[in-house]
Amino acid sequence: MADASFDVVIVGGGNKGLILGMYLARYGGMSVGIFERRHEAGGGWSTDEGAAPGFLADYHCAGVGYVYNLTTQLDFPEWRELGGGLTNPKIACGGIFKEDDSCVALYSKSADPNWELTAKSIAQFSGRDAETWIRLENLYRDVMSPYFLEFLLNPPPPVGEPDAMDKLLKDPKAGIDPSWIFKTPLEVLSETFESDAFIAFLIKQVYSGIVAAADSSGMGLHVLLAALGLPYTRGVVGGTHSWAHAAVKIFLGDSGKIFNKREVEKVLIEDSRAKGVRLADGSEIEAKKLVVSTLDPYNLCFKLIGKEHFNWQTLRKVERLERRETCITWYTWALHEPPHYIAARENPDIDSTAMLDITSKDPEMTSRLKAMRQAGIMPRGDDLDLMFLQHNCVDKTRAPEGKCAILSEQFVLPANALSEKEWLEFKKVHAEDTIKEWGKHAPNMTWDNVIGYVPLTPYDCCHLPNMAPTGNWAIIDDGIPSQYGRHRPVPELARHKTPIQNLYATGSAWPPYGDGASWQGYNCYKIIAEDFGLRKPWEEQGRLW
Repeated sequence: MADASFDVVIVGGGNKGLILGMYLARYGGMSVGIFERRHEAGGGWSTDEGAAPGFLADYHCAGVGYVYNLTTQLDFPEWRELGGGLTNPKIACGGIFKEDDSCVALYSKSADPNWELTAKSIAQFSGRDAETWIRLENLYRDVMSPYFLEFLLNPPPPVGEPDAMDKLLKDPKAGIDPSWIFKTPLEVLSETFESDAFIAFLIKQVYSGIVAAADSSGMGLHVLLAALGLPYTRGVVGGTHSWAHAAVKIFLGDSGKIFNKREVEKVLIEDSRAKGVRLADGSEIEAKKLVVSTLDPYNLCFKLIGKEHFNWQTLRKVERLERRETCITWYTWALHEPPHYIAARENPDIDSTAMLDITSKDPEMTSRLKAMRQAGIMPRGDDLDLMFLQHNCVDKTRAPEGKCAILSEQFVLPANALSEKEWLEFKKVHAEDTIKEWGKHAPNMTWDNVIGYVPLTPYDCCHLPNMAPTGNWAIIDDGIPSQYGRHRPVPELARHKTPIQNLYATGSAWPPYGDGASWQGYNCYKIIAEDFGLRKPWEEQGRLW
């Protein structure tokens, strides 16, 4: 006899599991139990103190887009009130160039509704590019973004059916060169803009999201679309864990149950049908209708289900999924005062940019640094390519009055490239390197301005099974076509189904790509709703997504 029983058992209480649980409880009318191995639900929506008392920072998902929880806001009207509010920065994304401390700023849509401020900033590098940017942003709003939303907010169609990107390519109003679907980001952006510096900035900014280097074949169109969405980048008021709080409140309010520190060891399978799960403590939980896993593909196939249920080719694909590139350091800094950049002499607004790169004008830099990391070379000195998340400049809840909390990002080697001793040594070295490089462009960024810092590296992340063994932030890489969109993680699993009846799978390793959005949980619900005849709020509201 089972120790507990639910209509649905969800393995993992990360953000994808929470969003899916919310839909299954409210719109599916099912009893749902979420079982999470950690001390609380939320997964990558994690914000906490650490660098110093009273200083809050995001430790995984940080910079977000307005579409991250677009459907959640529409389908759960209480979302924003319960903790789903977004910040509204003046400059969404910006870049300071190492070569001369010149800068470029992409102002947010609310601060720059006609893109005049952004165009003025771009025009310092190319007047033609400024005009092109305004034209493309208007085209993105009127023509491209509906296809992009369809791509993000629907499960991929079966192989053989056109997806949203196929439809976009065929729309004459979009004016997209069909060859762009095969080209690299550098090729597509070089055919669109003329300034190498502006192209380099766009590639670097998007790289922090979908990790497609300048020479990544087949990713050019996706990078262009992501670049046009950069002005909509926001932060979450109080940090992204506010979203976790909102999701938990809604889920529990609809009679869902969350069991923390309860690790699932195995899915119980009878006659090729999921019947429940067995926990690490030996307890058995019945799933009367279905089980959903949010684990990474490897743990799903080899541990949770068992390789005997898959053909060898599928297992081979899962084993060989690329997961070495999305490996980064996130250092959280508690500061006495915010950085004051030399570039502010040119544009004072740059000091309060939400996501700020200190990067090179070389449009091939991401490819060169990627090649170095693949050769086992850790970035140091002039090869640092830092990005700073400065949400505290807008969101004053993240630090004591007059103080500042900022997060720095640098792509590094995967966790399994160094020993434990080497990673511990690197943490100190990278802190020194970061302050040295930061100080070149913000003279007040010395150790005297630092109250404390928390170093988070791939070595730390690989202690979470979903991110092991490389410490990959996105679970698997997404800047390559074979692991992006309808192919992610492998075609046999991309539509959230498994070979086991009533066993579904979702998470950051599922379409469209790895991030801290709610898309994967929402899209998994769409598949389940179709299979079980559940309510479809998107149809009730007349939405295509």
